[in-house]
Amino acid sequence: MTSIPKTQKALIIPELGAPYTLIERQVPSPGPEDVLVKIEAIGLNPSEWKVLDLDMAMLAGHMQLSKTYPAAVGQDAAGIVVDVGSGVTNFSKGDRVLFHGWFEDDYSPHQEYALAIADNVAKIPSSMGFLEASSIPLTLATAALGLSMPYSATAIGGLGLKGFWEDDAQGFYKGQSILILGGSSSIGQFAIQITRYLGFSQIITTSSVKHTDFLRKLGATHVIDRHADIAKETKAIVGDAGFKYIYDCVSDPVSQTEVDYLAPGGTIVVVNLVPDTLKFADDRKAIFLWGLPRLFKDAGKAMYSKLPEFLAKGIIKPNRVEKLPGGLQGIHEGVKRLKGGQVSGQKLILVPSETA
Repeated sequence: MTSIPKTQKALIIPELGAPYTLIERQVPSPGPEDVLVKIEAIGLNPSEWKVLDLDMAMLAGHMQLSKTYPAAVGQDAAGIVVDVGSGVTNFSKGDRVLFHGWFEDDYSPHQEYALAIADNVAKIPSSMGFLEASSIPLTLATAALGLSMPYSATAIGGLGLKGFWEDDAQGFYKGQSILILGGSSSIGQFAIQITRYLGFSQIITTSSVKHTDFLRKLGATHVIDRHADIAKETKAIVGDAGFKYIYDCVSDPVSQTEVDYLAPGGTIVVVNLVPDTLKFADDRKAIFLWGLPRLFKDAGKAMYSKLPEFLAKGIIKPNRVEKLPGGLQGIHEGVKRLKGGQVSGQKLILVPSETA
């Protein structure tokens, strides 16, 4: 294995409204519970453009960050472990891994080497490439935690289902239905795979029709054209009762129409803030979740400990991917396409070693 350099290329946001900027910074050393990863691939998410328009001070308050600008962000990566902390026993140098990054300089995957908390790292099977592996962390966590975390009236939460990592989870929800809005999104793809494993008999999703066959292979039982009359189409499948569980993977923001798909007492989990103008009759509820394992430590650790088995068995499959040219500098094209809605059914990937 090659020696670890002292410095590396990295991406930061210098100030509010500024574009991603390439800098040189120190390669960090792992703390007791960390691993140092040489990053082979970085997955991009819609959050990559959304954080450009956010005040990092506000974000810092929500996520217990220690600083604001310059901001190091990003969350998805895969690579090779090159150093381990003194307290880490489940990873060794040379392990091929994926990991969930964090909005701190040393833990941001938007660089050539990054630290990762060992509890948020998973080994990847030899049959899986780094590009595919880097498509997994954030959106899998958002899907899994959104499905499994309990509802909270005062904080982020989810639908309160069993986590797929629990011993008795497989097939537990046989006979039940769920509506997944935006099934071809990265979050939607993982939500479909997880709910199939949980045993849902009807997994109904909305999508562009070109993704129908792909989503059926993942586990969707019904795929509705996202431009269709969704209320009419879902009633034809489940009747007038509505849904106990809905996952809106693409809400921007969630609408009253979507809330009205719920059965009395039902819950919809969304990936954007819930507007305070919505009306919730008959104990219907909406809850926001962003899949950050650091904020759900026990569940995050349990999920990552079980993930290698699920990847090896093909129960959870990565997204389809497209590699962008230019290494880290490909972030500019990626952000433009994500913000413009020009990405559908796949994940954009950067390869740091290709940076000029």
